[in-house]
Amino acid sequence: MTAFERPAAGAVSAATLAFGVSALGVAVVLVLLRAVYLPADSVWPALGFLVPIALLMLVARRRLGWWATVLHLVVAAVCIGGYSAVILTESGEAVAESPFILALPQLAVIYTVAPAVMGAGNLVAIAAAYLLGQGAVLAAAAASGRFPDFDGFTAVLTAVVLAVGVADLITRRGADRDARSVERARREADALAYQREVEAQVIALFHDTVLGELTLLSHLTPGPLPPGLADALRRDLALIETGRLWPEEHPSAAGRAVEDVPLPAAVARAVAGGQERGLRIDLAGDLASLQRLAPAVAEAVGLALEQVLVNVHRHAGTETVEVVVDGAAREVVLMVSDAGVGFAPDEVGADRLGVQHSILGRIEAAGGRAQLFTAPGSGTAYLFSLPPAPENVWPEPERASG
Repeated sequence: MTAFERPAAGAVSAATLAFGVSALGVAVVLVLLRAVYLPADSVWPALGFLVPIALLMLVARRRLGWWATVLHLVVAAVCIGGYSAVILTESGEAVAESPFILALPQLAVIYTVAPAVMGAGNLVAIAAAYLLGQGAVLAAAAASGRFPDFDGFTAVLTAVVLAVGVADLITRRGADRDARSVERARREADALAYQREVEAQVIALFHDTVLGELTLLSHLTPGPLPPGLADALRRDLALIETGRLWPEEHPSAAGRAVEDVPLPAAVARAVAGGQERGLRIDLAGDLASLQRLAPAVAEAVGLALEQVLVNVHRHAGTETVEVVVDGAAREVVLMVSDAGVGFAPDEVGADRLGVQHSILGRIEAAGGRAQLFTAPGSGTAYLFSLPPAPENVWPEPERASG
């Protein structure tokens, strides 16, 4: 049931209960008035049959199983029959001509059976309550020999509650279909978004590994592979074989390349890979702040840095790279710069995926900001601004008051 259906269901439940209680209350009042003003009519015993109906009304508002519902209807029918027998036997001809007083207990039972949220099974119970009630009155009439006129009042009000129940059932089933359609559309949208995210990651990773190494191989002269390239190829083969974003490495593999530097494993691995390619990487600043990054963010930084260093090795015309880290209260800033030949970003073709996907896009996907500063002949610098993990956010320094 949706949040919009609950208030409507509660209103239906309250209305049916109020009508049922009112019908039973009017029946009690009419019996008392007849007993007081027409003492010759010994209708007092009729009150005894109304008490069980009142108790059943309290129980019926709870969710009953089918056996309990059947028992409820049978007991109610017996009480209606006993009540009707007393009224028909002890009252005058006016009761037979106007069966209103006989209809009230039936309406109390019928409208009590109407549940908080109507369904097909409960509509059957309402119809059964009407039929059993009419049968009980007919049995009482046969026993007393006095047959009242047709009770159109109860028939009409029963038809009303059945019509409301059918309309509610149709509306709720339509709402359920709409809710399922919305949920299916949401799942499809989530699946499409996830597929696009995976595709973007695969494109960036494919560019960083397979395409990069194939490009480098195409520029080498035949002969033994350089050690650094051989290690990179082994990593790529492990990646393809396992299907993981990166195969497991021994912590000491990158730790030896950047000895005594407190870097996350992915960043240390990128630095070690750059050094294996022959780059001289100068690390400076608050390197320990990189440990404040969440593992997924640190992994993204390491992969982006790996691609920056690959680009420097291939295109910058220099072997020196400077990596500077600065830690602030709510962000960690990393700048990677070289004094190489630089390039014009606007002239990079759309089919070149390294800068946009593997570097800038990867940082932004991790929740950070990435900026590129470069021009032909002016070197290249990347500025990454990344949020630390929530538990590693520093308190803002208090400003000194004037």
